[in-house]
Amino acid sequence: MKQRYSRADWQRLIDEQGVSGLTQRAFCAQAGVAVATLGYWKRKLRADSAGLAEDPASARGGSLNDWLELAPEVSEPARGWHIELDLGNGVCLRLRQG
Repeated sequence: MKQRYSRADWQRLIDEQGVSGLTQRAFCAQAGVAVATLGYWKRKLRADSAGLAEDPASARGGSLNDWLELAPEVSEPARGWHIELDLGNGVCLRLRQG
């Protein structure tokens, strides 16, 4: 059965690895923990101590509520359109409406 570590345990392991002089890989092999898990907890505890959100997704880009929707204001429907697209080699695509 795998041992479950508390936050304090992870902080202790991270501190021990820092002063051990061992690489993360060697330290993790000796301590019996996965390198990826130690790295995760290092990032998580560093972010928490810096006052960032606990959710990694919100730390990257904020929550969906923090996003601002940008949309042009439309006061009246557009009256027709004309689009010309030069595709090169003498080919031109022309779109017209109305």
